Formats: sequence, C-alpha cells, structure tokens
Amino acid sequence: MTTEFATLAGEAAERIAAATISAPAPLAGGASRALYGFDARLAGGAVTELVLLVTKGTAPQEFEALRAAWEAGVPVAEPLWLTADRTSIVMRRLAGEAVAPRIYRQERFAGARAGLLGQLAGALAAIHALPPAAVPQAPRRDGARGELEDIATELWSYRDPHPALELGLRWLGRRLPPRRPPTVVHGDFRMGNVLVDERGLVAVLDWELVHVGDPVEDLGWLCGRAWRFGREEQPAAGLGTREELLAAYREAGGAEVSLEELRFWEAVAALRWGTHTLRQLHEHLSGQRPSLELAAIGRRTAEAEWDLLAMVD
Repeated sequence: MTTEFATLAGEAAERIAAATISAPAPLAGGASRALYGFDARLAGGAVTELVLLVTKGTAPQEFEALRAAWEAGVPVAEPLWLTADRTSIVMRRLAGEAVAPRIYRQERFAGARAGLLGQLAGALAAIHALPPAAVPQAPRRDGARGELEDIATELWSYRDPHPALELGLRWLGRRLPPRRPPTVVHGDFRMGNVLVDERGLVAVLDWELVHVGDPVEDLGWLCGRAWRFGREEQPAAGLGTREELLAAYREAGGAEVSLEELRFWEAVAALRWGTHTLRQLHEHLSGQRPSLELAAIGRRTAEAEWDLLAMVD
C-alpha cells in the first residue's frame, strides 16, 4: 500500500467512517487534471462510489466553489473533502455521459437534448446568483476590461507573432460593453464539462477556472464555435440559437442580456481559446508537460484565429 493510498484511506475513515476503500483506478479526464474512481465500504456494509480529482494548485478555490454551488442547489457532484495536502478533492461519483458528440448523436439522449439548453441556462443563472463572498479564494477580474488585460498578458508572454489574435484583442478593446455587477463565473462552462443522462443535465463539472467577473462571459464561452462540435447551425452549445439561450437564461432568473453583448463575449471566447491553445503548445514544446494531447490542441490556434476574424467587423 502506497503512502498516498494509506493517507486517502485514513481521510475516508475520518470523513465518512469508511472501513475500507478500494484502490483508486484512473478515469477519463481532461488534459490538465487526473481523475480516479474508488469505492468506500462503510462500517455498516454499504458501498459509496467516490471520485478523487487531482487539481494541484486550484483545489482549494475549486472546493469552496463546489461547496457553495452544492449548498445552493446547483447541479454538481457533492464535494466531500479537500485532501490534507490541499491538492485534490474527493466527491461523490455520479453516473452520466460527458462526451459531447455522444450526447448529440446517440438515440438514448434524444429526450435529454430537447430540454438541455434550458437546463444549462438554468444552471448558469444559479451559478451567477451565488454571492462572490462564497468563493473568497477565487480570482477577481474587472469585467471585460480585466478579461482582455488578462488575455493580453498571456498572449504577449509567448513572444510569438499572432496578428489575428492581436487584431481581435484591439478590436474588442474598442467595443467594451457596460460593466455589470460582478458575479461568480464558472469560467469553462460548455459541452464537455457537463454530465448528462437520459433525463438531462446531471452535473456541472470542472470548476478549475472559477472566478468573479462578468456573468455574460460564461454565456459567450458556451456559444464558442469550438464547443459546438460541428453543429454549426445551432451556435448555443450545439443545442439551439443564441436567442433561445438568452431567453432561457432570463426565464431562469438571469439578467437581461442583449444579442450584441453576447456576441462580444463570444468573440472574447475565441480569443481566449486561441491563447489556451498556445499555452498547451508551449507546455508541450518546453518539456514542462510532454503530451500528445497538448501537442494536438496546440495545433488548433489557427481555428481560433479564423473564428475571431469571422467575427471582426
């Protein structure tokens, strides 16, 4: 038994009175995190299915966001504890599908697809209703201006010429929307980061990028072309129109958002996705995290540049 396993078993015994746990087994996850499933057998014999999410530096802020969301009724996996080394989160394991093309294409999700856009809008409205004080460790951004400053800092750090991204940055900087009261922002709300079953939305996943900022950022990111997975005729998450998304968001208690403002943040999403692809490329090329997946993502910068140029008037 490794030291890590013994530590996890001890924490499970203390937190949920687990008599034994199974050895954690790797699960499919994202490019930047590790995910493991394991079972905890309680003293009475009942078995609880759990997940260990290794998040490294973002674990504390992600845990507090998950806890606040869970307590407010946002559909998330119940966060049980932050590990003693503060690098990982233990959550209850939920059943469902996260791979977007399967959700779009498989017949068993036909009923779920019909109402999924409205459920996503409702989840976003609930996230944006969380008080920023509930996530004191989350970064703060000064609305659209702060978002563009953050992107610019990252873009310039790579010291590579990317004229399309630089043009988009300047174009957006001249079209800043009015500042909104800051809210909790998920930061990566999209298809691929939600768990779905035959009835619809099960949970919002991957709170790694949670921060406090402009709520329309999440709506724009959800409409990003990269997250439609080829369903170009339905720009809102590959499930509907932008107008349908805004109406569902408003009906769920979200703020009134204009189509113009949504399109601004959709262009910001293309710009940010472009810098994300550069980040992952440089992590691979520098040897910091050699990875075929990161290398493949790093080749997609041109897609973001093309999308951004299509939105620049």
